[in-house]
Amino acid sequence: MKKILFAMAILLLFGASYSVNVDFYYGQGCPHCASTKQLFDAIGGEYGLNLNIHEIYYDAEERSAYIQEYQKFGYDVNLGGVPTSIVEGKTMIIGGMEESQWRSLFEACKNNRCPKGVYSYYTFNISDEQDYEPPAPLPEDGHLSNPVEEKDSIGTVTLSIIIGAAIVDSVNPCTIAVMILLCGAVLCSKGKKDALLSGLIFSAVIFVMYMLYGLGIMKAITSFGLTTMFYGVVTVGALLLAIMELNAYFNYKPGFFAVEMPMFLRPYAKKVTSNATSPTAVALAAILCSIFLLPCSSGPYLVVLGMIAKAATLQTLSYLLLYNFFFVLPMLMISIGIYFGKASVEQIGEAKEKYIKHIHLFSGIILLILFLIMLNQILLIV
Repeated sequence: MKKILFAMAILLLFGASYSVNVDFYYGQGCPHCASTKQLFDAIGGEYGLNLNIHEIYYDAEERSAYIQEYQKFGYDVNLGGVPTSIVEGKTMIIGGMEESQWRSLFEACKNNRCPKGVYSYYTFNISDEQDYEPPAPLPEDGHLSNPVEEKDSIGTVTLSIIIGAAIVDSVNPCTIAVMILLCGAVLCSKGKKDALLSGLIFSAVIFVMYMLYGLGIMKAITSFGLTTMFYGVVTVGALLLAIMELNAYFNYKPGFFAVEMPMFLRPYAKKVTSNATSPTAVALAAILCSIFLLPCSSGPYLVVLGMIAKAATLQTLSYLLLYNFFFVLPMLMISIGIYFGKASVEQIGEAKEKYIKHIHLFSGIILLILFLIMLNQILLIV
């Protein structure tokens, strides 16, 4: 009996597989996170990988745990990024690494030799052909010799998306129409100089109002933990807006099933702008028009807010500033163009009417691209 128990113990000892525990912190839509997870899925079985996944963009609790991990390792979280992997609670890897590097690390951890510290692709090196030596730690100032590529929770692709969506929003027929009404009213009563001043004031107030709208919406959805649901809703919304805009190209009717100001609001917008002949009146008109413009300009803006509503960081604020700058850019161009005599109110109005269907086509194509990219980001990590 003792021999049987001893044999069973030996079998259990050699048959048991060592499990390597990994806490994987990622952000939805992060391409390097997706590729790293795919690599873990591919080789994890060889090392008994026990992968614990933590999404930090949309989950406040996971984001807090992520920050605590950085504090535990004594590393500035602002110098980190996603993906961040914690192996056996000893090794922090910031960013992605090559397959050979991950294999070397997992092999070392299987043999109870996990290096302690914070490393990246540029500082981690364990060679299978040589005796194991822990990699050199990071410099005392906490900076990597080369930056981790995926520090940005938005990414280069999304930056181009934000600019594209802002351009779609800015060339919306209703925003152009409002500027034409305003400049026309001021030109008739005051002249070019006052028209330029009015255009600048109007653009500045619209910029500020839309910044406040954006910050307010992001604060609300992050405070109530609705970022994931909001992202899904605006993804579907991007598809619906694309369908509406493409339909407007083929079956255009003013204010009907298109991203335009509803017909019932247009008389109010005209009345507000036609009476704005002083700086104070222009500022007030801009505040009211920022509300009138919401039905026709909020769609692309909400899509962008869904993409960047991760946290109230300076980086997020910079994207909002960039979006709204491009949003008011045509307003500024119209004002400056009229002042310098490059175009008249009538010419701008005629151009708008002539190319209005093409504007909707361009908007529909961009919105469709936005939808496909956002859908891909949802499916990227499951």
